[in-house]
Amino acid sequence: ALIGSIEGASVDAAGRFYAVDQQRFVDLQTGKVLFDTQAAGLPNTTFLAASRGLRNGRFLVGDAGYHKVYEIARGHSKPRVRFQSEEWLQPNDITISANGKRVYFSGMKWSEYKGDAWYSLERGPLRRISKETNRPGVSLERINGIELSGDGRRLFATSARNEIINGSQKPQSAQVYALDLDASGKPAKGAKWRMVIDLYEAVGKEEALKTGVDPDGMRLDSKGIMYSALYGHAAVLAWDTRGKRGKKVELIKLPTIQSPTNLEMGGKDGRTLVVVGICKKKNGEEEDKACVDTIRVPNPGRAITDLRKGSKRH
Repeated sequence: ALIGSIEGASVDAAGRFYAVDQQRFVDLQTGKVLFDTQAAGLPNTTFLAASRGLRNGRFLVGDAGYHKVYEIARGHSKPRVRFQSEEWLQPNDITISANGKRVYFSGMKWSEYKGDAWYSLERGPLRRISKETNRPGVSLERINGIELSGDGRRLFATSARNEIINGSQKPQSAQVYALDLDASGKPAKGAKWRMVIDLYEAVGKEEALKTGVDPDGMRLDSKGIMYSALYGHAAVLAWDTRGKRGKKVELIKLPTIQSPTNLEMGGKDGRTLVVVGICKKKNGEEEDKACVDTIRVPNPGRAITDLRKGSKRH
């Protein structure tokens, strides 16, 4: 069984779902462990936090603790290190372009309000998205979720801020920002991060502060609707990314999950949204347990749409 830290949801071209839970990468349909960090002899600092399916049937799996991204093939217990950098804060989440040749990464330090975003183009070196992309007076703080538009020309990232309330840190604000990219996938000349949606306003600020909404993973569908996991709020926010400002579509309440960490769309028609996270508890004494909720949505996901365009095996 997956432990309470389940996150990093992903999909393959056949529509099957996968997730990670610190030490393992797992097929959610069968429960089969496809990669185990302990069996592979990786250090105890390893902390799997992200996964993404590739057109070749393999997966990228992010190791936030060991600052690496592995490429994993089914049936192979030993991973290949695809990316690594001691300058990375994590990485915590990953997004990939339609052709699989452009990869973007996010990371953060929760207690220090820090976040970073990196990218690699055409298997080239890792490059950090510089602070020059920040507008005067605007700075992305804890970056968690990261996603790429269907045309590959906009990069989305969450930003959240903690404040000390009654001696402990609690999230007090959260937004999603977008950055324009050029045709090669680099930040466009002179491009600056701009806020496209205030998640606390979209949810209702009073309710957001009450539950301590903390944005986690997010995924686009094929029509430009974003699904954002709202950690702590037992909900997913669907919002329209088309246009200069995001527009709330629906707040989807989750039946079994209190703190969603990530999500993805897949299934036979690509329209099943799977959300992973920490289960709701009957009391504060219960240990964290992993839950998976499924929701039918109007459109197939961007990821599975892109994978099926490039795969003959679906």
